Amino acid sequence: MGRHRRGARREVTVADLIDALRRYPADMEVRLATQPRMPQEHSIGAIAEADGLVWIGEGRQEGYASDGVAERLGWR
Repeated sequence: MGRHRRGARREVTVADLIDALRRYPADMEVRLATQPRMPQEHSIGAIAEADGLVWIGEGRQEGYASDGVAERLGWR
């Protein structure tokens, strides 16, 4: 999600996000990983629409994501 087969970036739509999340149990918690070189783990904050986009706000930093998370995200 977020990249075409040839590696070119593309925008993720609401439908893309819903489809990706459907693979997981509805009661699983969601985290946001940022900064590929030192992956940080953040909770999800507010979700809102503005300027024709859906925004997912950062809640709080929970710590650092594991090496396994970075590998699964394709960062290592």
